[in-house]
Parts: sequence; structure tokens; C-alpha cells
Amino acid sequence: MTRIFTLCNNKGGVTKTTTAVNLGYGLARAGKRVLLVDTDAQSNSTYSLLGVLDQELTLFDVLTQGAKMADILVESASQKNLFVAPSSINLSAADLLMASAPGREHKLARALNQVKDNFDYILIDTPPNLGVLTVNSFIACTDVIIPIALTTYALIGISILEATMQELRENLDVSLPIFGVVANLDDHTRLSADVLSAVREHFEGLVFDSVIPRNIKVEEAHNQIACLFDYAPTSTGAVAYSKLVKEVLERAEGH
Repeated sequence: MTRIFTLCNNKGGVTKTTTAVNLGYGLARAGKRVLLVDTDAQSNSTYSLLGVLDQELTLFDVLTQGAKMADILVESASQKNLFVAPSSINLSAADLLMASAPGREHKLARALNQVKDNFDYILIDTPPNLGVLTVNSFIACTDVIIPIALTTYALIGISILEATMQELRENLDVSLPIFGVVANLDDHTRLSADVLSAVREHFEGLVFDSVIPRNIKVEEAHNQIACLFDYAPTSTGAVAYSKLVKEVLERAEGH
């Protein structure tokens, strides 16, 4: 069965896109066929993996114009088996355009049904809000991954996210299990340690053991459209993401 992970946090700046991109690279390097679906109008995942934002057809066309998902997929030039369903700035209007569409919450799920059997893992990068696109991402997924930055107020907003997920479970009959919580931007301060402790207390065993440090190489690779594992393979960031990928595979496949 294809695992479809929605990466979500309604707070911005929690390295959601960086987590999605590096997980995508790592899973593809482990021999898995991976699709990264960029539902954020800022298109950071798209740019990170493709280096351009000039695709003729994007997710906007799938969700609002009836285009086929298979027609928009682009393979990453730098990583075999890693594909992108690109975003565009037009998606910023999707909430409005989809607001009155019948079955609007299920559009992404239906689109992914056409292609999901071609992939082992699908990662959905979401915008930092709980609008129609994020709800679509929840309905389309098999599991949720929550990235959290180890900074002040990290858990603010989490209660809103959890309440929204519970409402969807009850009203739209989806299970939305939390697959894992990724702690990011650890700068080895007392504050980071305290926040990590609070996150572990809140989410218990769902928090991955791998904690991602604040590491300039991660940002550099992201900005230079490079795969972190090639750009700086021995950096603390690459080592931590490698461990995270291993943990994800162990949790998902039981080995």
C-alpha cells in the first residue's frame, strides 16, 4: 500500500518544506519511488526540487481546471525516483475558487487516486494555515507528520491543529493517524531542551528519536537547489535527516 504522508503545522517557520524535501530525497535514495505534492502557493518545495517555477501545468490546474495529475508530474533532475506535483502562485486563489465546488474536500484525494499506485511514498507539503488545501491534504493522506520547531511558542497552535483534525475525523469519516512528530531547529540551548521535553510529553512515543539541528548546510543546500545528502553529506543536518529517513522506513515498513 502506498503511504501518503501529509506534513502539516498551521504555524509558519517550522521547516515543514525542508522536512518534506529532505525526506523525499532520502526515501528516493533508499530506492523508493516518491512523489512530493506541493499544495503551498509559495511553491518552496517545487523550487527546491526543480529550480524553476515555470511549469505549464501545476496542481492549480488539477484542482480547479480538471487537469489530470499524471500530466503535471515532473521528475527531479538530481534524484532518480523523486517526482514533484508542482505548485504555483495561482494556488493562493484556490481556497476561494474551490469554496463552493461540490466535494471540494476530496479533490486532491481523487486526483492522487489516479497515480498513487506508481509510488511507494507520497509526501504532501501544506500551506501554514488550515484552509481548503490543507483539508484536502488531510483527506488524501494515510497518515500525518507534524514538524515542530524547538523555539518559543512551539506548541501554540498545536491545539488548533489537533482540534481541526478531530473535527475532520468526526465529520468526514477519516482516521488521520499521526505517524510521527519531527523536532526541528535544535540549537542545543536550554530553551530547545525544554521545548523538546514539552513536545515529548505532549506527543509521547510519536516523536521521532532523530532531532534535526539548526544547521546552515541545510539552508544552503535548500537555497542552491541541491540535495543535502550530496551537498554536505557529513553535516549534522544530513546525518540527522539520514537517521530520520531510517526511522520513517522502520515505522512504515516494520524493519
